Amino acid sequence: MLRKEKMISSKNIYSGNILDVYVDKVLTPDNKETTRELIRHCKASCVLAIDENNNVIIEKQYRYPYDDFLIELPAGKCDKNEDPKQTAIRELKEETGYVASKVEYLGKIYPSCAYTDEIIYCYLATNLKKDKARLDEGEFLDVEIISLEKLLELVNQDKINDAKTLTTILFYLNKYKLKKHLNFND
Repeated sequence: MLRKEKMISSKNIYSGNILDVYVDKVLTPDNKETTRELIRHCKASCVLAIDENNNVIIEKQYRYPYDDFLIELPAGKCDKNEDPKQTAIRELKEETGYVASKVEYLGKIYPSCAYTDEIIYCYLATNLKKDKARLDEGEFLDVEIISLEKLLELVNQDKINDAKTLTTILFYLNKYKLKKHLNFND
């Protein structure tokens, strides 16, 4: 039996550019009152862009919370009322300069379901053409093109730790590679 918590009250304790922080009082299924700290975050999109030679566009970007350079797929937050597919198309072009004539939905993820309502929509982009990148102000990243095989080696070497990147790769492999290779039934 599924048991749901009921919100009693909600207090906004911080409002920022990309997130708001709340402390909610809730009633648990056993009728006990407790608190939940919650981050409300805008939705976002991540895009796995693969060219006709099975090469993938990756980015290396410094991420302040980890004080490290992460290997990631192109991604970004949705503008207000923007469709996540349009976000994927826009972010791919802005960050890498590539435009895809085919963009396909792969799935969605809840990256940190214990404390945020963030949703990231994952897409596959193919039929790529190179154009000019237009990074947002204050955005700094290096774009590289690597083989899908090399991308998977980086995963196996624990060099890709970004959840949206790992999940988008898994969605792609599950849909296009694993089922065929392992003969899974649909």
